[in-house]
Amino acid sequence: MDRGHTISEHVGRVLKAIEAPSRSAPLHAEHDRLTRSWHRSLNKHSIDPGRATTPKVVTAYELREHRDRLETFMRIAREGVERLHHQVLLADYCVLLTDAQGVTVDFRTVPHLERELKDEGFRNGTCWAEEHEGTCGVGTSLIDCQPTLVHRGEHFRAHNISFTCSSVPIVGLEDEPIAVLDASALYSPEQRESQLLIYRMVLDKARLIEDAYAHYSLRNHWILQLGPIAEFLPVETDYLIAFDDSGRIVGGNRRARHELINHNGRRAEYLHDLFECTASGIMAAAHASPGAPFPLRMFATGQRLFAVLRAPHARTLPQIAAKPVAEAEDLTAPRGFRHLALGDPRVKANVGCAVRVANRDIPVMLLGETGTGKEAFARGIHDFSDRAKQPFVALNCAAIPESLIESELFGYRDGAFTGARNKGSKGKILQSDGGTLFLDEIGDMPLSLQSRLLRVLAEGEVVPLGAEQPTPVRLHVICATHQDLPELVREGRFREDLFYRLNGASFTLPPLREREDKQALIEQVMLEESTAMERIGISIEAQTMDVLLAYSWPGNIRQLRHAVRYACAIAEGPQVRLEHFPHELRAGNKPARVALPPPPEQQPVVAAIAYDACEDDSGEPLSEMCLQLRQKMLEALRRNHWKVTETARQLGMSRATFYRKMARLRIVAPNYLDSAERSAQQG
Repeated sequence: MDRGHTISEHVGRVLKAIEAPSRSAPLHAEHDRLTRSWHRSLNKHSIDPGRATTPKVVTAYELREHRDRLETFMRIAREGVERLHHQVLLADYCVLLTDAQGVTVDFRTVPHLERELKDEGFRNGTCWAEEHEGTCGVGTSLIDCQPTLVHRGEHFRAHNISFTCSSVPIVGLEDEPIAVLDASALYSPEQRESQLLIYRMVLDKARLIEDAYAHYSLRNHWILQLGPIAEFLPVETDYLIAFDDSGRIVGGNRRARHELINHNGRRAEYLHDLFECTASGIMAAAHASPGAPFPLRMFATGQRLFAVLRAPHARTLPQIAAKPVAEAEDLTAPRGFRHLALGDPRVKANVGCAVRVANRDIPVMLLGETGTGKEAFARGIHDFSDRAKQPFVALNCAAIPESLIESELFGYRDGAFTGARNKGSKGKILQSDGGTLFLDEIGDMPLSLQSRLLRVLAEGEVVPLGAEQPTPVRLHVICATHQDLPELVREGRFREDLFYRLNGASFTLPPLREREDKQALIEQVMLEESTAMERIGISIEAQTMDVLLAYSWPGNIRQLRHAVRYACAIAEGPQVRLEHFPHELRAGNKPARVALPPPPEQQPVVAAIAYDACEDDSGEPLSEMCLQLRQKMLEALRRNHWKVTETARQLGMSRATFYRKMARLRIVAPNYLDSAERSAQQG
């Protein structure tokens, strides 16, 4: 059968099923779900089922941004992806991991089919969201948040009907999708049942990754590992339940949330609501036989489970051979700050002031370049304060799309909008009730949400989306930014009243290149990373240390940690040398610089001045790469009459990212813009 006839036949089958669904008998359990997805693909997303083009692929820059948002998750998921790929490779299945937007962030190919897979769209950066591809494994799993097998002609687009895709969503502690694990093949038998074994393999590995990430996310609490068979606990965990010192349940893995914590429409708040035992009784049983399973009986059903108790990660010091504990933590530092290097006088002075305001009703603002450790400092304030046993909740305002920030921050009720989860979402503000809310990159928060946040801070109550009545909240806010907030206030991009509400106590963290304890900090990071990799005793060569001390570290402590982690991973001997570090450190201390070209004469004066003010925060000229990006952004802004939203979309950036780059590259809108144009930039 020729390709054209196959496409025509598939399109006809799709349209018939959509127009007369009642005449089509269900073929399998997922038939109705896939039919609803076909409806959405045609009527909501306006996708042509006969379209024969390959899927959308994001740019390399966008792919890096998608990966950066999932950096920790991808590190944890890597082993599960590798295991699945090893299991299905001989059957010619590729494996891909996508983020919650359906963009492939990790891909494992089939070597002898690599070219063919790439031609069909199986590669890093491909977007498999339902709004672009119609019914497919990844896209439909993200919409329904359920495992999905889409086999051959069950795909919506004719281009995909030779594929078979087994996809399983991986969700976080609030049941929000984080990623999708998928195994796909270009060719497979016609029978759908032939894919059930592969589908089960993907399901098992997705649950393994999901549980590992839940364990990591809950590591700072007491964790119960539970299962019906004591002998299986060391190798397999059915349930994870995390709780605080008072016995209050703070979370769990998906099975624990759905089968134990939430039962018959009621949620267990404390361990004694769940088990015929109090938290102190559980502690006593665990301490009586450390590491050994002990029985617990469910309060509601009488079911017996076996449990192992794990202590909070923050309360256990690593056992470091030939190194005293004092080198892992500074025990003379204030509680909460002992894991930080405090040899620099400015950092030490900041800590001294921070502990004085930690238990006062004073909001804190942390300033400093990217990567200087603002979140670690914020967590130190929280851990020192009387709120240490309450939640520390962080939200990066620049890492979340603007359309999602409102629901992430304020939460929503059941049915508040299309796609809302059945039980709604508490939102970061209510999650941090009684504890600390850390708002990173506060300068990227949209103006409309700034007004709502100001109201929450002033009135002490929050109204989730779709709710009618406000909910009281006890809120302590720490915010951070690398931007010049007073300048954003002058430009009308940040509310002045919110700035003064948040700027109760301000601390500026010095960049790594200016710290007096730089060597001690490098040695501490080396100790932590080598210990994590079980490379005890590995050290940095003296000449290499001289180079590290002379390097400018534009990414500060975050860049240092990644560089040291990379070096520890590839070094084979007892010493880390310069060739083991990333290329930018070996290529020289500073990137090549170039002089700025004169601004075009026809541009407004203010825009020309902004073009000349091409210096970063260190006072040095921008690199050639930054200049090229700056020129590209300026040209696009001028074409679009300085409409930021449209320009950001054309350049493939989120609006928050675009604003951040404008600030860093000193791009300032011309002052001749009227108020309507300013509104367009913000809208």
